[in-house]
Amino acid sequence: MAEGKVMNTKLKKFYVILLSLIILLIPMAFLFGVINDRESYKNEAVQNVEKSWAGVQVLSAPKMFLTIGKDKKNPKQELELGNYDIKVKINTEIRKKGIFKVPVYIADVLIKGHFKNPYGSIKNIKSELSFDVSDTKGFVEAPKFKIGNEAFKIVDDNNYKKTLTTNSDIIPFEIMYKLRGLNLLSVEPKGTISKILISGNWKDPSFEGDFLPQNRSVTNKDFTAEWSIPKIATVKSGEYSLGTRATVSLLTPVDNYRMALRSVKYAFLFLLLTFVAYYVFEITQKKNTPIHPIQYMLMGGALLIFYLLLTSISEFIPFVFAYIVAVLFTVGLISSYTYFVLTKKQNSKFTILITLAMLLLYTFLYTLLVIQDFSLLIGSFILFIIIAVIMYATRNVEWYDGN
Repeated sequence: MAEGKVMNTKLKKFYVILLSLIILLIPMAFLFGVINDRESYKNEAVQNVEKSWAGVQVLSAPKMFLTIGKDKKNPKQELELGNYDIKVKINTEIRKKGIFKVPVYIADVLIKGHFKNPYGSIKNIKSELSFDVSDTKGFVEAPKFKIGNEAFKIVDDNNYKKTLTTNSDIIPFEIMYKLRGLNLLSVEPKGTISKILISGNWKDPSFEGDFLPQNRSVTNKDFTAEWSIPKIATVKSGEYSLGTRATVSLLTPVDNYRMALRSVKYAFLFLLLTFVAYYVFEITQKKNTPIHPIQYMLMGGALLIFYLLLTSISEFIPFVFAYIVAVLFTVGLISSYTYFVLTKKQNSKFTILITLAMLLLYTFLYTLLVIQDFSLLIGSFILFIIIAVIMYATRNVEWYDGN
């Protein structure tokens, strides 16, 4: 009968721990909400900066029209863009909105190229040279236009009209302007050959869009990227594919909220492994050292507060340092609680073991967050090792008779 009671005690404690884990799912859901709210506040800060500065900029390819022909309904004829070179030099700075930092930039843009003239000799023909950007609020100064060999003309518009006379089969042009933007800058390649050069004083650019640069150089101070895109690469089903872009992103390389959300997804696993470690400690000790369910809940609360610490601290310092601080606080608290309260200073060996185990677990978690491509492989091996350790630690436990 006594043996049955021992067995029932073990099972009862197992079910109590399981119930504790289920209850802790409630504050875990709360954590997701808190992090999402903080990310929303950050997005609001970005939107506020965008209102007073400018938004993401997309630089469309220039267009040229000639008013020619006898068709009164459609007198403007669009010319085909030939070679198209664009150089963009980005000067970045950080704008603060509350505690949030938003990268903004001023871009010096120089566009050179030519349009194909299928009409041969033309005289005193009205022409229009225009370009477009996604947020005209970003113009710092009036654009400058140049057609052929004329001098640059300052025009308070993104559309330049000129009476044109030429015998050439191409019409050269240049456009210069200065533009403010936020986070991203994209260029649409539409020429026969589109050569794009983007450089700037940002050390962590991300190259996105439909085309990656052929050449790029990134240092701890600045970057340079070059594209050479033929028109055939931008054509889909015989038509120019709208939205094809070469893009540089100036977003911060590590988004603390995204990393925090990913870490919370492993919270239940951490709770489970930690509770299992203490449960194994209980049932393998010769001396009866019961841990009360309230004590399990307190340790579970400390483990969950780690994610609040991580999120809040990472708003002020880089994520990796915030992670280290949060880990030291959490592991230090649980280790102290284990030594002074749970073991009554009688088992320093277990305190050292649980401290080392938790440090390894948090190192394992950070590895999963950083090396995303190999997270499944690494996680599988680590979990296999953990199960093996638990099986070894409980090898002498008599689950039925309690000896």
